[in-house]
Amino acid sequence: MIQNTTNINHNCVYIQDKSVVVSSPTGSGKTVIFELAIIRFLEMLVAPIKALCSERYEDWKNKFTVHGLKCIEITGDSEVRDYVSLITDYQLIITTPEKWDSLTKKCQEFKYQMYMVKLFLIDEVHLINDGIRGATLETIVSRIKLIPKIPKINDFTLRFVAVSATVTNIEDIAKWLTNDQNDSAHYLKSTEDERPVKLQKIVLGYNYKTSSFKFDFDLTYKLKPLIRQYSNGRPTLIFCSTRKSVEFTCSVLVKDITISLSDDKQRCINEFSKEINNKKIKEMLKFGIGFHHAGMSIKERSVVENLFCNGCLNILIATSTLAMGVNLPAHLVIIKSTEYYSFNGYKEYNECQILQMVGRAGRPQFDSTATAIIMTKTSMKV
Repeated sequence: MIQNTTNINHNCVYIQDKSVVVSSPTGSGKTVIFELAIIRFLEMLVAPIKALCSERYEDWKNKFTVHGLKCIEITGDSEVRDYVSLITDYQLIITTPEKWDSLTKKCQEFKYQMYMVKLFLIDEVHLINDGIRGATLETIVSRIKLIPKIPKINDFTLRFVAVSATVTNIEDIAKWLTNDQNDSAHYLKSTEDERPVKLQKIVLGYNYKTSSFKFDFDLTYKLKPLIRQYSNGRPTLIFCSTRKSVEFTCSVLVKDITISLSDDKQRCINEFSKEINNKKIKEMLKFGIGFHHAGMSIKERSVVENLFCNGCLNILIATSTLAMGVNLPAHLVIIKSTEYYSFNGYKEYNECQILQMVGRAGRPQFDSTATAIIMTKTSMKV
C-alpha cells in the first residue's frame, strides 16, 4: 500500500496546480490526494452523501483545525442562516451536490461569493452517470466553471480534483473538468491488481422461480452458512435493496445466528444504545447485529456506524447508499440480490454500483485479505 500511495502522491505533486482525475481501488489512498490538494490550496469538497460528508468533516476538522483552518459541514441536515459567511469565514466547506446546488441557486448574495472558491474537490465522481443525482453534480460543476475571473481577487485557474474507485471513462471526466484548452486536466488510473487488500470475489447463482420480491426474501435464509464459512469471525456487511429488506434480514439473522459478545463489547453497546430511543434498533444491537438506512435518524445511524467501527457489532445490514465511500472495516461483504426496486419495477444494479458495494470489503488498516459474495439469479451469473 505504501508503494502504491507514494506513486500517486508523487504524481500529484508533479502536476501541482493542474486539475486531476484519479481512478484507484478502494483503500489505495485517494483521500490522501484530497489532503495534499487541501494543504496546497484549500477551499471546498463535494461528497455524494451526508454520511460521507460527516466522516470527512470529523477527520479533517481534527487534522486541519490545529493549523488554523476552519472547517464546516453543510448538508440537508444542517441549518444555515448566514450563507455569505460560509465563504468568508471558512476555508473548507464539506457539502453534498444537492445542498451546494440549492445554495448557489437560491441565495443571490452567496452567488457573488463563489468567486473566492479556488479548489473544488469531488468525491465519488462516477456519480455523474447516476440517472437521478448525476444531473445535479453536472450542474454545480458547470456553474462554478462559468464564474468570471475578477482581476486582483480571483486571477487564478480554478482547480478540480476528482476521485473514484469505479469511474470507467476517466479520460472524458478529465476533459470535462478542464478550464483552459491549453491546460488540460491530468488523469491517473490504477488497476484492481494494485488493490492494497487482496479481494476474493465469489458469485453465487440461485434458481429464480417466482417474483423478484420473493427471490430476495428467500435469499435471506441462505445467509447464515455464507457468514459462517467466509467471515472468519470478522465483521460482515450485508447490502440489501430496500429498507424493508434491511430490517427483515436483520430480524432473521438475530434468530439464526448466535454471536458471543465479550463483557466489554456488551457494555459498549449498552452505553451507545442510551443515545437512541428506537426500541427495535436497541433490541437488535444487543445481539451484536445492526441495520442502517436513510429512514433512521442521524443519531441512530451514527450510533450504529460507531459500534460497527469499534468492533462491537459483528454484522451490519444496510442499503446500497452505505457503499458511497463510507469507511467501515468489513472483512466480508455480501450483496443479497443484484436487483433493486425503482419506481414501479425491479432493475439490475449496474457494474459501477456492484463495484462500489464490493469495494467496502477489506481496509488496509484492518485486513490483508477480504471476501465479497454476490448473490444473484442463475441466469445472471457470468
